Amino acid sequence: MRICMILTLVLVLSASASAFEMKAYQMKEDFGTEPLYDCVLQYYYYIPCPTYSWFWAFALITGDMIGVCFEIGNQGTGGWAPCDPSLCQSLEMIRILDFAGYGTLYPGLFTIEFDAYCAPEPCCGSADPFIHLWNSGPLETNHGWNYFPVAPPLCLSRCCLEPQPPCNPSIVITATHTGSAGMYPAWGLDNISTPLEAGCIMHDVGCLPAVYPRGLCGGSYPKVRSGYLGYYHPFEYWPPVCFCDGRDTSRDCTHLGCVELAWRIYITCDGPTTTKPTTWGAIKSLYR
Repeated sequence: MRICMILTLVLVLSASASAFEMKAYQMKEDFGTEPLYDCVLQYYYYIPCPTYSWFWAFALITGDMIGVCFEIGNQGTGGWAPCDPSLCQSLEMIRILDFAGYGTLYPGLFTIEFDAYCAPEPCCGSADPFIHLWNSGPLETNHGWNYFPVAPPLCLSRCCLEPQPPCNPSIVITATHTGSAGMYPAWGLDNISTPLEAGCIMHDVGCLPAVYPRGLCGGSYPKVRSGYLGYYHPFEYWPPVCFCDGRDTSRDCTHLGCVELAWRIYITCDGPTTTKPTTWGAIKSLYR
């Protein structure tokens, strides 16, 4: 029975990059509790409509692995300036979006584990070399935005392809379902079709134009960075099998395109020009 479930999942993912029906949710950005940071990088779209955005919720089964490939120095979404790849080479925190959060009610049943790997550059390149850097151990998630510190911060200098600058570390952050009762968390992915259907303006926070549909690996900006990586290590699929928009009815995501996991990484920049910008939460606290 278990083998049949796995084969079915892989076949469906290969055909449509969506194992189960996605469900649309509304969610606001977590402006009030943002941690201090040197630099952040994300690839998902946040399209205010008017102050919230739409996301898809997507669940997998125990043993499945998903992930996002981050290239330090990329222009991400959200309006932040790109991280300086010569200074910003320490991973300090990962943020994810979960629409279930049952792990806190039933500990051990819905655990996940994060791993970090050095990846080839660009992220859509060959499968070698992958260097394992870090494992989080079992973690439980809450409903909503979840922050997971990487302590001590993870040095990414090993992920540089060139020994001297310019150096753009390229890393893959994965999440593997390790709990005894899978299907959770319900991973948040950006949702473009629902806000467009509702008449929202097509843009991303920070006035960075939102490309829709997205290009695939090797295609137009931005490349798809998120996807399904398979059922075992090393990765079964590379590049990852992308997740189709929940309304896409095609077999290859050509109708509405792929969606990105609502993941963000926080980077420490250990250089002479490093500054720690004030967060929205800190700014608002000054006026309370």
